[in-house]
Amino acid sequence: MLLQLFAYPVHLLVSHGYGALFLWSILEGEIGLMLAGWLASEGRVFSYQNVVAVAIAGAFIGDVTVFLAGRLFQKRASAWLDAHPEKKRMAFAWLGKWGPFVIVFERFVYGTHIPVLLTIGMSGYGFLKFLIFDVVGIVLWAFTFVTIGYVFGDTAIHFILFVQKNALMAILLALLFAFIFFKKNGKSE
Repeated sequence: MLLQLFAYPVHLLVSHGYGALFLWSILEGEIGLMLAGWLASEGRVFSYQNVVAVAIAGAFIGDVTVFLAGRLFQKRASAWLDAHPEKKRMAFAWLGKWGPFVIVFERFVYGTHIPVLLTIGMSGYGFLKFLIFDVVGIVLWAFTFVTIGYVFGDTAIHFILFVQKNALMAILLALLFAFIFFKKNGKSE
């Protein structure tokens, strides 16, 4: 089933190996990391350690590029963010509220990567400070998604796709269950 669903991405990874993985990592690519982790677990094309290393390198180059685009091309970055006002508000609010934690964990929140990095670049945030927290986030991200693919294979990939496509529904269901849980526990006291 996994090969049918991801026939072309798997073909790209098998045909172009680490080069395709590197480019995929620049562009984010949780699915690519999990597919490469899965292929490594099958003994095909990749090794676990090399997948993690290539993912870190690609993500680092991509993140620094977007951060610097926000810093060096503030007018254009601001115009792009103005076209996505909800993402702009969210990115500024998150940065103001959680600072460095946003840099570390923004990769794990679907759809926030570029707006957050542009915002951080535009904000005047220190470059060295950004690099330190970004490297921590990239390493966590790479190890997490490569390991998920390596250990759980196609099951994990299907789950991640479902969550990404239905993130709002998943959040609402989690809030509903939390509300019911706390209501029930509050009444029994």
